[in-house]
Parts: sequence; C-alpha cells; structure tokens
Amino acid sequence: MVTKLFPILLLILLTTPFLFAADETYLIANSENWKDVYSSMLYASLEEIGSDFLTSTEHGRTILNGIKTENSILVVSSEDSPHVFNYPDLIKAKDFSSSREIKTTNANLELIKELEEIRNFVIVNDIYGYNAIAVTPYAIKKNSWVFLSNKINIQEIDSILSTKNIDEILIYGYVDREVRNSLEKYNPKIIDNKDRFKDNIEITEEYLKLNPTKQVLLTNGEFIEKQLMLGTEPTLFTGSENVPDQIRDYLKDSSLEIGILIGNELIGTATNIKKSTGLNVMVKFARGARTQTDGVSAVEGLDLFPVPTPSLKLSIHSIKYNIVNSKIEITYKSESNIPTYFKGVITINNDKVGDAQANFIAPGNFKTITYELDTSQQDLTAEIFTLYGESTSSLDKIIEETMNVNSVEVLDNCEIDIIDAKYNKQKQEFKIKVKNLNSIDCWANLEISNLKIGYNEITTGTNAPKQIKAKKTKTILIEEELTENDFSQNKFIEITAQYG
Repeated sequence: MVTKLFPILLLILLTTPFLFAADETYLIANSENWKDVYSSMLYASLEEIGSDFLTSTEHGRTILNGIKTENSILVVSSEDSPHVFNYPDLIKAKDFSSSREIKTTNANLELIKELEEIRNFVIVNDIYGYNAIAVTPYAIKKNSWVFLSNKINIQEIDSILSTKNIDEILIYGYVDREVRNSLEKYNPKIIDNKDRFKDNIEITEEYLKLNPTKQVLLTNGEFIEKQLMLGTEPTLFTGSENVPDQIRDYLKDSSLEIGILIGNELIGTATNIKKSTGLNVMVKFARGARTQTDGVSAVEGLDLFPVPTPSLKLSIHSIKYNIVNSKIEITYKSESNIPTYFKGVITINNDKVGDAQANFIAPGNFKTITYELDTSQQDLTAEIFTLYGESTSSLDKIIEETMNVNSVEVLDNCEIDIIDAKYNKQKQEFKIKVKNLNSIDCWANLEISNLKIGYNEITTGTNAPKQIKAKKTKTILIEEELTENDFSQNKFIEITAQYG
C-alpha cells in the first residue's frame, strides 16, 4: 500500500510549482475572465516583465505582431475559458524564442502562491472592477498583491494570508461583511469613504507618497488597458460623462500637471477637465496597426478588457404641468441594477427649478419629482439637466434633454399614514403598515434611509409603487437581510413615503 501511494505523492510534488522555472520575459493572459486577465497583468508588473492580454480568438494572432520575437513567452490560460486553445503552438510558429503555457482555474488565488516575497496585500470586492483598477498603481509601487474578494472566497484568501509574513493589509472600498470580519485579526488599514471618487483620491495620495509625479492617468474605471496596469502613474476616475466635484476640486488643488486620458469615448470628459481644472490633458485613443495592409497602415483601437461595474441608466419618462396645483411633475425611470441617486435642474421658458439634494430611486422603478411653478404661459418647453450616479456624491452621469411640457388637470386627494413597522427575521424583510385615509385608491413608494448594514449605511425601498385601496390598510414589504447586530443598530428607522 505504501509503495503504491509513493509515486502518486511524488508526481504531485513535481507538478504543483508551475511558474517561473524558465526565464520568461513576456506574459500573455489568455482568458475570457476579467479576474484572470487582471491578476496575470498584475503578476507581470510585479515580476517586471512585459505583458499583454487577448480579447478574442483572432486577437491571438494580431497581438504577436507587436511583440519582439526574441521574447520568451509565458501564456497564462484559463482552464475553462481561454480565447485560444494550444496557444503556445501558434506562438512557436511565429518564430518566438520559446513559449510555455500554464493553466489556472483561478489566477487571482493561484499566481500569488508563486510570489513568495510579497508581504503587502490589498483587498477589494470582486463585483466592483473599478476598485481593482484604482488600487493597481499603488499595489505595484508597494509591491502588493490585490485579492479580488467575496463572502465565499474569503476563507481561501485568509488561508493564503496565514502562510505569509505580512507587513500591511489594505481593505479598499466596499467589501462584504464576512471579508471585513475575517481580516480584522490582521489589523488592516481601511480606505472606505462610502464614495468611490473620495476613495480614489485617497489611494492616489498614498501612491504619490511612494512615487511623487506630475503626471496622472485618467479613465472611468470600466476596463483594463495595458498602461493602467504598469504602475508608472496613479489613476484618477473622470466619471463616465460628468467630472465629479471631488475629482475636479482635487485636480485644481493638486500639484499634478499632465493627465493622460485612456479611451476614445471619454474625449468630451477630457475637454471638461481641461476647462475646469487647467490640467493639460492628452488622449490615448488608438495604437499603431499590427496587421499588414496595402498602402498606409491604419491605426488600431486600444486593447481594452471590460471589468464589472454597476449598470446605471436613468431616463425621463414624462414631464407635465399640473394646472390644478401649479406644479411641474417630472417622472424618471430607472433602468439601473443598483439604487441610483439623481439631482436635476429644469429650465422652463424663463423659469428655473431644481433639486437642493439628491433623490433616491430603486432599481427598475419610476419616481416623480414635483416643483412649484405659477405660470399662465402656453406651449411650455423644458430644458432638463440631471446628474445621476451610484451615490449622492458620485453623480458622474448626465441626462440633457429638451422636451415639450404637456398640461394636465389632476386633483390629487390622496392622504396616507404610516402606522407601524416591524422586521421579520425569518423572512428577512421589513413589514411596514400603511393606512389610506381617504375614499380613493392611492399608490405609494416607501424608502428606508440611513439603514445600518454591517459597516455601511444604505437607503433601500420598494421596487415598484404599491396600491392601497380606499380607506384600507396595507402591509408593504421591503426585503433586506439584517444580522442580530444590524437589528440592534436599527431600533428606529427613517421611512419616507411618496404617494399619489
């Protein structure tokens, strides 16, 4: 029995270490999974070798035309989802010095095992790809590995950390409660301002302590691009359409002088940055062609690999003027998959109305905002300028429309009262009892503000208006998971009802 087991154990010992036995000088990430691509590019930067990533099967041929053939290539391929199978054979056919392939099932948890000297670690949540992009320059300068965490893999991350001589662990941005709890014993440093732009500024400041520079990369955090993974400059987020106040003010007050904006679709944002901050901005939107063509070679688009980001989309459903109560009623529709906040300014003929504070709207819901406007004018036209985003201080997207305003005559006699609120621990939901005080049917949306969940405060609410019959009482449910500790922090809750 012993002699039968021994060769098997020996085989395991011989095949487990899989990386730099040879002196590879270039790495190519061959995976459809962003976490594999990110981890492979980070690995290459920490090992100080060149790197690229594939974005499609055909890209596997094209990319080789831009790499010198004297390089020895290491291919890091996904076991389950590579772009190209048997990629080293294609590389060798292109006369490269040598090529070797390793296959991973989870590059983020496997590649770190080959970096025995790493003593610093950054922890981000794996559903917010922009946080991984934000910390990359700091991680490279600090010689840190970035773990892409969630409530399931944190035990394996903890197991890896337990084998390391740790100098510093940094938790960046929102992470699951289980992640924070598991890492408390390491006394981690934490950057979490409940605002991704404030977090971004703080990690940029940490980078500048390690590597003072006058140059910064600008992007929206929605993709991996080669220069973003080198660590030679810090990365600041511009927002997708609007430059957030936090970023604009920081750039105006900082010693940064040059911004390199990555991505053709952000040229409009670059113009805004130049005008509002005085920063000299250059746009990197293409590269030289790697494919032979007749005549003058065309340029190619940048190699970009998307990372997961919240889906944010808000639109104007309707705008009306209610003659009965002299109010403008503008209804928004959320097509986002996360709660969204918005703040509008509406110019109607020569009158201007707007929001002093940001409004909340649940995913997939409608919300009507009303403004007082006493006018006798006909043929009203509204110029709508609304900022929206994933938090009250991260309004980086824009709605800008001009619409005709329809006049209506609607007398709203709805009146409701919130009479009771309970939490059902078994079903993990709030049960809020609402009474309709009048003799007509009413509809209501409910919101719970400043709810303490784990290490965060959130706003949550109903995902659609609920009907309350005339003179009846209805229990409205809002699903939200609370632990015993959460429950003890929320003995009183702040409920807002919007009804009509």
